[in-house]
Amino acid sequence: MKAKVFQALSLMTLLLLSLEASAQLDSSMLLHPSGHTPSKSHLDSTRYKVRSPESRKIQESSADEEQPGTYIASPVPKVKEAKASAPVEAPAPQPAPQPAPEPAAVAPQPAPQPEVVVRDEHPPVTVQVRELILGGSDEDIDVAKRQIHPEDPRANMLSISLAPAYFYNGSSSNYSFHNYHSDGPGMGLGVNLWLTPFFGFQSKYFTSVSSSVRDGANVVPMTAQSFDAGFRFRKHFGYTRKSAQLSWGLDYHDNSEKISKEATATVGGKTSGISINLEGEIPTSVTYSHLFEVGIRPSQHHSETATTSAPQSGTKCETNSVSFSLGGQWTLDRRNQVFWKTQYSVERNLYSGSANLPDPTTGVTPNGVSTTNSMAIFYFGFKWGS
Repeated sequence: MKAKVFQALSLMTLLLLSLEASAQLDSSMLLHPSGHTPSKSHLDSTRYKVRSPESRKIQESSADEEQPGTYIASPVPKVKEAKASAPVEAPAPQPAPQPAPEPAAVAPQPAPQPEVVVRDEHPPVTVQVRELILGGSDEDIDVAKRQIHPEDPRANMLSISLAPAYFYNGSSSNYSFHNYHSDGPGMGLGVNLWLTPFFGFQSKYFTSVSSSVRDGANVVPMTAQSFDAGFRFRKHFGYTRKSAQLSWGLDYHDNSEKISKEATATVGGKTSGISINLEGEIPTSVTYSHLFEVGIRPSQHHSETATTSAPQSGTKCETNSVSFSLGGQWTLDRRNQVFWKTQYSVERNLYSGSANLPDPTTGVTPNGVSTTNSMAIFYFGFKWGS
């Protein structure tokens, strides 16, 4: 029994020694044919180191300075190890990298501007004329209407006035046919239509009632009449009830003294033409205002009315006229006002050439007749507005 155990241990020892010897063989030697004896260089590989025999171990250890025991080399190939063992030369100095050139500054692009529509600063001619006549644009007109006090008579578009009157008409001349005077009651009528607070139309009419003139030893009927109609521009010096206002414009003026055709020693006349008028209103309080008016009538057309005797004072006549008035107005409310006015007008007629009939008073036929006709009218009336 002991012999069998000893044999088993011996076999295990031999087996272990054979395995240890085969483990040190290089894999490259195993690839060579069995008849070729590998050299020492072939047995040296990167993974394994052939251990020197015990007799040479002391000599090689002094040369290679290796420590006893198995040495496992680095897996880095020999070529690389040789290069690594060679002295490393210092790399040639490289030039310092130049800084990259900075990009050129690009001017900032302006932000896109919204398209601006260029409008003509001057509106069409028709629009300019319309604004000139009406006194402004539609916006200006609306603003003025809103600013006028509700109880101010200027807020009315239409106003109608009716006024009883008393007049005096006198004519003087170096030709007795034009020497006469007349007076009596009369009636005045007026209409104002304002399309805007700045522009409108105006008309006035006056006529005498039951008047007459002396014709020699007789008295004959005579009617004095005047008519004016035209457009008005108005200027407001504020929009309160105490603000003044001024209006001006052109009128067609017609004035006549119609004497009966049966007259033999008196002749009437008719004058017509353009009148330039200026009117103003100056309030002193909310309820009362001063009124004034001036009219200039240059280069009027004048003619004598036909009568039984049919006198003619000359071949041509040059006529000019002027008038002015003063008055006042009480404002009861926006729709109702009471006013008074005194008006005076003067007309001058210069005839050229000789008269066709001798003067009935002197018996002389004059050459270059001159006539001055004046009329004064006092009104006291009522004005209604809407």
